[in-house]
Amino acid sequence: MEVRAIVLAAGKGTRMQTELPKCALKVIDKPMAEYVADSLKKAGVEDIVTVVGYKRDVLEAILSGKTKFAHQEEQLGTAHAVLMAEPLFRGFQGMTLIALGDMPMITPETYAKLIEHHALTKADLTVLTTDHPRPGGYGRIVRNKNGEIVRIVEDRFCTEEQRKITEINSSVYLVDNQKLFSSIREIGNDNSQKEYYLNEIVEIFRRKGYRVSVFKADDYQELSGANDLVQLSEMEKYLQEKIIKKFLSSGVAIRRPETVVIGSEAEIEPGALILPGSIITGKCRIHKNATVGPFVQVEDSVIGEGANVSFAKIKASKVEDNAEVKFVEIIGNEITGRNLA
Repeated sequence: MEVRAIVLAAGKGTRMQTELPKCALKVIDKPMAEYVADSLKKAGVEDIVTVVGYKRDVLEAILSGKTKFAHQEEQLGTAHAVLMAEPLFRGFQGMTLIALGDMPMITPETYAKLIEHHALTKADLTVLTTDHPRPGGYGRIVRNKNGEIVRIVEDRFCTEEQRKITEINSSVYLVDNQKLFSSIREIGNDNSQKEYYLNEIVEIFRRKGYRVSVFKADDYQELSGANDLVQLSEMEKYLQEKIIKKFLSSGVAIRRPETVVIGSEAEIEPGALILPGSIITGKCRIHKNATVGPFVQVEDSVIGEGANVSFAKIKASKVEDNAEVKFVEIIGNEITGRNLA
């Protein structure tokens, strides 16, 4: 089963109060949309189209070489955004995974499980859902007495009874490409926002007799989005705790981990020691028995085995094995021996 992807990333994100497109905002050290593209590729989805709109040049620069692009001039809803990608999917006979550029915490493993579930159930459409302890703001999954999904109701349109539903729509879908684009124009905009909501595809597919399935993710935090800087901060905290825990579990010693920042692409070998106040971002590699910190910023650099770096900024550089670096700022260089300010 061949799978391609459409990533929706055209929105401005007014509540973020920033000039950047919403999906260009960083979580730790990487833009949200880049997390999504990287996770999809790790899940085996190579052909990706990102739908961009507001300040599209910013996202096109971020995702250059990783995805193709479609343009949504007016933000008229999620179904309209998907329709903008149709010329790049015309004739494709496989499955299309529709993802959100502002939902960066979904792991490659979750995308892979979604694809596997879709294939096993022989579905025409699979909706990614989760049980959320705070479902307010999310669309609710409405099921019939047999447990089958029958529709998705946006939060603003929920009845009091529907608001009690904790299973929420992630707005991530895996769908037969031909059936998607033969049905999507049946979605109307008869609502207060005058937008075309993609979640209506569930009712359309059921009416046509197509098979609609649900895959429920275990970790609701993966499926949590960010609509303002408070939620973005919570998302960053969640991801940072996951990264720190991963390294601690693998044999990396981290003192006062609540003061340490480690990016998602950093590689740290077991036996390394990270001291308080350290910030490790970008494509870094820290070898075993190295000590980083206290108060060190390392970006896109290599710290050799047994090296000791403290009170320093190291960017785009290499610190050789057993070198000692203190009280310096070094950018684009190779460091050997002792470097003391």
